[in-house]
Parts: sequence; structure tokens; C-alpha cells
Amino acid sequence: MRMVRKASLLAALVLGLSSLAEAGPVPAVACSMDTLSTYLTPGFSCTIGTLSFSDFTYSSAAFGGATAVPAAGITVTHITGTEDGFQFEAPWSVSSSQGEDSAIGYTVTATGSTISDVVLGMAGFAVAHGGDVAVGETLESPPLSLLVFANQTGTQASDSITGLTSTSLTVVKDIALAGNDGVATLSIVDNEFSVKGVGRSTPEPSSILLFGAGLVGLAGYFRRRHGLKS
Repeated sequence: MRMVRKASLLAALVLGLSSLAEAGPVPAVACSMDTLSTYLTPGFSCTIGTLSFSDFTYSSAAFGGATAVPAAGITVTHITGTEDGFQFEAPWSVSSSQGEDSAIGYTVTATGSTISDVVLGMAGFAVAHGGDVAVGETLESPPLSLLVFANQTGTQASDSITGLTSTSLTVVKDIALAGNDGVATLSIVDNEFSVKGVGRSTPEPSSILLFGAGLVGLAGYFRRRHGLKS
């Protein structure tokens, strides 16, 4: 009788594990607020919703006495909602005859869905007396580009590409400031992505209950067996 009961409990546990496995893999580490230097760690990747982000790169340069912003000086905050992505915040700033350039790149991959839209934006910027701020973003495949800017000719703080059907994109943002005869500052750059055909991998309630029943049953069995041996 005890052997039959043991076999039944083991069967329940196996069925529970199988149901959880069919529901989908365990989610990867969620993207969190940190400095860009953490995201640059070799092999680092994280997820926001059904999107995973990996292969982060960064380079910076400055001239005319300006100070290049290091990766540790850029705060990365994940954005969630209708669109998912990142906000990059840093004290980019140049004055007369100075220039500064930062390039941030990464690969974004959709799981169970496709990337349909890409949005690039900037905030916390100011220009005066010929100062220039520009953030250009290139997509490697398909080869497309976005641009936001502020200078003496005008301002465009947001740009977007729609109608994509990509499962993976490699993007590079070139953040450039030129003081010319004045000043230019920038503090926030946003990069967001929309997805279509979202697939969720949440275990069914019945699968969780079955798995739990198997564990509880096995725990009881081993307690009784231990008591008999005592």
C-alpha cells in the first residue's frame, strides 16, 4: 500500500513539473535602475516585459576643455508601460568652443512578439548663442535612423519609426553637443520600443496547484516514513 501511495505522489510531482516546464522558461533578470557601467559588464543581459537587452557598448570623447561623461556617470532607468525601454540620464554640458560626444549601443530582442515601433526622445536640454544638441540613433537591420535636436534653427525633441516587424534590433545612439560660440546642455535621453503579438508565459493556476499538491504529499510521505524508522 505504501508503495502505491509513493508512486501516486511521485506521479503528481512529475506532472506538476511538466506543466510548469510547458508554461515557459523562468524569466531572465529584470532590468533595474543602475549605472551604465553595470550594463557594460561582459555577458550582461536583462529583460523588460517580453524584450531582452544585451551586448551593451559605450564610448565617449570631448575636446576644447570639456569633460567626457564616463559610463559610471550615466544612470540607466527602465521604462515600462505602453512602450518599454530605457532612460539615460547624465550631465552632458559644453561651453564656448567645446564639444562632447557619447555613443550608447545595445541589442534588443523580442520573445513571442515582434518590435513594431521605436521612439527616441530627449529632455532637460538648453542651448544658447549658437550651442547645438543632437542625438542620432541608427538601427543596423533594417538600416534606419532617428534624430532629435535643439539649435538656433529649431527644436525636435522626439522622433519615431513605426511599422516594423523585427524580432531583434541593434541600436546605437550618438549624443553630440557643440558649444560653438555659446553653451549646450542635455540631461535625459529616452529610447522606447513597442511590441505586437505579445506572448505570456505565466503558469496556469491548475499547474501550480498540481505541483504544490505533489510537494505537500511527498513531504507527508517522508515524514511518516521517518517516523516509522524511528
